[in-house]
Amino acid sequence: MARRWTVTSLATAVAGAVVAVTAVSAGASAARAEVPGGAHDPAAPTGPLAAELAEALEQWPGGVQVSDNAITWGGGEVVAVWPDPGDAAAPLGLGAGVREDVVAQLGLADLTGPALADGPSDLAVRGSSTSCPVGYYCFYTSSSYNGARYQFSSTCSGYASSYGFDNATSSWSNRSSSRKVAAYDSRGGTRLWTMNPGASSSYVGSGYDNRMSYWTCT
Repeated sequence: MARRWTVTSLATAVAGAVVAVTAVSAGASAARAEVPGGAHDPAAPTGPLAAELAEALEQWPGGVQVSDNAITWGGGEVVAVWPDPGDAAAPLGLGAGVREDVVAQLGLADLTGPALADGPSDLAVRGSSTSCPVGYYCFYTSSSYNGARYQFSSTCSGYASSYGFDNATSSWSNRSSSRKVAAYDSRGGTRLWTMNPGASSSYVGSGYDNRMSYWTCT
């Protein structure tokens, strides 16, 4: 016997269907939202600085976490190392919790290997120009080589905004053997300082502090 549909029963059925579809849609949306940047995303940063590193990767995409303290861009050409919570200066090398497999693939073993362990003590390196690895030139977001350290190997020019330290450089160290770097407040703008090979500056001066936006080799 065919079921008779009254206005009331039809409305009730339609309402139930709408609720069911809404619930399924909401569940699917929640499942999709759970993955990017969440606990189940294998690419999401981990460690004590996970929130800071995740924010950096979101604002400046393309980077890869190589330790609890560091992210690299450009296949290892650019490395940013953040201080541990409560510390003023970034650690030597890549810091703690090094992702050995990723580091090996990117050819960054020289930043984590025995050469670093055999060098000066961590306390001696922190807050000194030698925290910039040999062969690199580095920018620091605080004076006295403190704050986050942005280090570059073969990159010869760039915009600080591409890596999150626009108008945020207070000290620098150039430990490359031949690369001479000039810092500017903008491309084609005022030259703020020149970084000769082997030179360093624990403070760029009040007139140039937190002004660098662009640099290039000279």
